[in-house]
Amino acid sequence: MKTIKNSIWLGVASIILTGLTNCTKPEMDDDFPPGDPPPVEGGFVNSDEISPSTLVAHFSFEGNVNDVKNAVTGGAASGTTSFTAGVKGQAYQGSANGFIGYTDPGPLAGLTSFTVSLWVNTAKHPRDAQGVFALSKQDGSFWSNFFMMIEGNNSSDNKMFMKFHFENNTATFVEHWIEPFGDFRPDDMYNGWRHIALSYDAATSKVAWYVNGQKKNLPPNAEDRKANSAGDPLGPLSFKNPTRFIIGGMQNHLGAPYNAPETWMLNYTGKLDEFRIYNSALTSQEVSALQILERQGR
Repeated sequence: MKTIKNSIWLGVASIILTGLTNCTKPEMDDDFPPGDPPPVEGGFVNSDEISPSTLVAHFSFEGNVNDVKNAVTGGAASGTTSFTAGVKGQAYQGSANGFIGYTDPGPLAGLTSFTVSLWVNTAKHPRDAQGVFALSKQDGSFWSNFFMMIEGNNSSDNKMFMKFHFENNTATFVEHWIEPFGDFRPDDMYNGWRHIALSYDAATSKVAWYVNGQKKNLPPNAEDRKANSAGDPLGPLSFKNPTRFIIGGMQNHLGAPYNAPETWMLNYTGKLDEFRIYNSALTSQEVSALQILERQGR
């Protein structure tokens, strides 16, 4: 009798384990059989299905610098720029003097909430800061409205120090820096494709940061953004005179009316792919799905 009961329980356990494996396989294993690919969590089967109504710019770098949405226009490559194999199709290859400048930032000028999503593949640079993207100010101010840069790393570890900046020019606290320093810096970030996303939600005044599809902890008080010393929520962003957009550098690389780049202002020398900007804060599920789908080439 005991043998029969054990056999029954083993059979039930086998069925349960098989079901669980089949449920999680689309997220854990990229080697699925031919035919229609299985959806990831959320029911998505293609990266373009993720919040298409709020996707305002998409730079896929398929042999050109164009915005797939045709909203950010006037793009032209400067310096030594080229295209190379990417995480999905082709990718932008930066250099010590290369960048892409756009004369019209289109909907980026009016962002009140946002999500930026991009893949980077870069080696360490030992010092100073490389500009990944920036939304400029017409008046030539020192800091641009909205940008990301990667600080140098001359240590033996492989942690990346990224800095993000955005502004609300209707608030007392205009500039907002997101700087995951020290132990907040993610590890194993060089010499391979890594996915990075940052979002800001005007409705909650909260920031969220993701690396390889996983939400990361931020330093104390970084998640909740305040408009003033009274602690009022920051609310919708408001940029000041946004006129040009740059990928692979800082606004100073665009020339007049900005001063020449200071010595620490470097161009981005790595690879960059599937750069998307939304005018909404994607959910954690959407960011995770986006990372999985683009990694799988869909």
